[in-house]
Amino acid sequence: MSPKIAIIIGLLIRLGLIAYAEIQDKYFNLKYTDIDYSVYSDGAQYVVDGGSPYDRHTYRYSPILAYILIPNVWISSFGKILFSFVDMLACYFMQKMVKSTFLLNLWIFNPLTIQVSTRGSSDTIIVLLIYVMLYLLKKERYTWAAIIYGFMVHLRIYPIIYAIPLYFFIDSHQPERIYLGVISKNKVKFALISGGLFIALLIFFHFIYEDFLFQTYLYHFTRKDNRHNFSPYFYQIYLSFESITRTQATLTFLPQFLIVLLAGLKYYRDLPFAMLIQTLGFVVFNKVQTAQYFVWWIALIPLALQNTKMSNKEILMLSITWLILEVQWNFGSYYLEIQGYDVFTMIFIQCVIFFLANTYLMVKVIENRKASEFYKIKMD
Repeated sequence: MSPKIAIIIGLLIRLGLIAYAEIQDKYFNLKYTDIDYSVYSDGAQYVVDGGSPYDRHTYRYSPILAYILIPNVWISSFGKILFSFVDMLACYFMQKMVKSTFLLNLWIFNPLTIQVSTRGSSDTIIVLLIYVMLYLLKKERYTWAAIIYGFMVHLRIYPIIYAIPLYFFIDSHQPERIYLGVISKNKVKFALISGGLFIALLIFFHFIYEDFLFQTYLYHFTRKDNRHNFSPYFYQIYLSFESITRTQATLTFLPQFLIVLLAGLKYYRDLPFAMLIQTLGFVVFNKVQTAQYFVWWIALIPLALQNTKMSNKEILMLSITWLILEVQWNFGSYYLEIQGYDVFTMIFIQCVIFFLANTYLMVKVIENRKASEFYKIKMD
């Protein structure tokens, strides 16, 4: 199957599930649509009504997302259809750099990635921007790559973790451009443009919406969430929610910070691989994990694992095992949310198993890496 045919089939599958979601949401207690989609939609409604998207409790995104989803006020599935098209557009840029049809299909036909976009997660926008940025970097179009990166970090703060490998990657194939080992014209240009755009958007929206700065960015650094999720931290937070301090909540970032820093410095020449390990470490050790977080690192697998020592069969078996472990967690969630059973201990055990599986996956990927440089990857 050619990449173009796979992308078309992938889009049709997604559109079919969006149509099915209308039925499940109407007739079943267990809704197909993700709660975040309702948050986006409500934020858009407040904008249409002349208010702020932050008038919607738990709206913690850029106002731009609410603006994009204004048509959702009149067409309830507009956002899901948009995210699915964006998903496949990301695949278009993906296939320009990914020569393995197997790895490309691992994204297109992955049950989790299909579900995330069709349930209404906006994270496919970030996936698209990441691949457009990487494509532009390969072309050495640093100005446009910097604009994309600055805008991306504005939309979702987590890609800021890529700043270190991005900076050191630029011009790494031409050391004669680099002064004092760390400075070059293109490095400075990328940093100033991306950082300048991010700050400009921050200032602009801060003056328009007084809640913007805290709800979109600062909230995530001191977040205390006692709802069950994939993170093994959740149970401790649940049991000590009233007594846990903001300092304790902030300290949970330390393991993530170390992985992000070390992976970025060690693997920056193999940029997609560095980004994959950074994202895996960031998500696995995060104090809150939801299903769409997995999309952040799964999206990088097709490009990052092109030079792995693992065979396609080994990658497939790892993927299936991971999916099974992800699904087993959802059984506990079902009994808690739908049946109302007290299964917090069971969910905690499932979270620990899932954490160990993700850690093993990260180690396995690192052990089987073949040294390569992103600049040397050929593109269509």
